[in-house]
Amino acid sequence: MKTGSIVVPLIFSLFLFCPGCSTVDLPDKGVAILSPKANEFVQGGTSCEVQWKGEDSSSEFGDVVTIEFSKNGGKSWEQIEENVPKAGKYLWKVPNVDSARCKIRISSQRRPEYRGTSGVFTVKKGA
Repeated sequence: MKTGSIVVPLIFSLFLFCPGCSTVDLPDKGVAILSPKANEFVQGGTSCEVQWKGEDSSSEFGDVVTIEFSKNGGKSWEQIEENVPKAGKYLWKVPNVDSARCKIRISSQRRPEYRGTSGVFTVKKGA
């Protein structure tokens, strides 16, 4: 009977730290989003340079990041790209949407607890 009491906490803790589980919202740590900036307007259908600054070149952070986009203030996320070199820049094709609650999130693929989320910005649909 003791085994059953260990399995539930173990499964629960694995779920909390699952890299692919988007239902768990971990706090930001070690990554600062430089652009797009909070309250900025970005034109939908154009290209925008996403910039970030991550932890220094520690081997714990890893060499690649995942970039995600939210158009509803972070309630849900769409993957923009994965396996992006952690160089700190990515040319993003902005979706052609209208939303004043957009965010970008960058996370280390090796250690997902290292991540950063932008402030809220606006995307306006292009012509």
